[in-house]
Order: sequence, then C-alpha cells, then structure tokens
Amino acid sequence: MHNNKIRRCLAGLTVLALFQVSQVQAAAACAPAAVQKGSQLFAQECSVCHAVQKGVTGMMGVNLNGVAGRTSGTFPGFSYSQAMKDKAVDWKAESLQAFITQPQAFVPGTYMPYTGMAAADDSAAVACFLTQQ
Repeated sequence: MHNNKIRRCLAGLTVLALFQVSQVQAAAACAPAAVQKGSQLFAQECSVCHAVQKGVTGMMGVNLNGVAGRTSGTFPGFSYSQAMKDKAVDWKAESLQAFITQPQAFVPGTYMPYTGMAAADDSAAVACFLTQQ
C-alpha cells in the first residue's frame, strides 16, 4: 500500500517535471532572438503577400496582425478558400509553424501558393514572430 502511494507520487512529480520542461522549451523557442530571426524571415519570405501592421489592406494575402488566437478563415473582408474556412484551426505557434512548413499539406485546398519553409527552426521563428504581432 505504502509503495503504491510512493509510485503515484513519483508519477505525478514526473508529469509535473515534464510539463515544466515543455514550458521552458516553449519559452526558449520564442526568445527575443527567435522573434528577431522570424521578423527577418517574414520580411524575406512572406511580406510580398502579407502585412503584420494593423490596418494594412489590399495585399494578396490576409493581414496577419493579431493572427495568434484567431480562427482560420475568419478575418473580416478577406476572401478565404472554403478549405481554410472549414479547417477552423485556432492559430497558435504550433499550428502556424505547421502551416508555414507545408501550407498545402496542413490545409489541402488553401489558396496560398507558397510551397513552404522546410527548415524547422526557420518556420518556428516565423511562427514566434507572428505570435508577437
């Protein structure tokens, strides 16, 4: 009986420790250096079609200001593909990174013609940058 309590306690501590490690890794992934790198990559790869400044309209792609926390396909006034509307993903760093890595695989049928950003650290940096906008 006593050994079972110890095992349960240790199991709980292990889960807590793993959670804390994952939180530290997530914070490190969006460290200022990652956000800066993401800003540079966004300027090189994404800014031809997308803006991150509030109020900018008339670009080929949707304005990404405030994209983190938004549901896909819901920015007012933008003409989304039915696939993007139907996906209804809540944009956060992980989902943004998956989309940036392979847009067509993440949302089959999206209008976005970009083929993707293959390097995981690059797509993660752009996702970090976008979560700060």
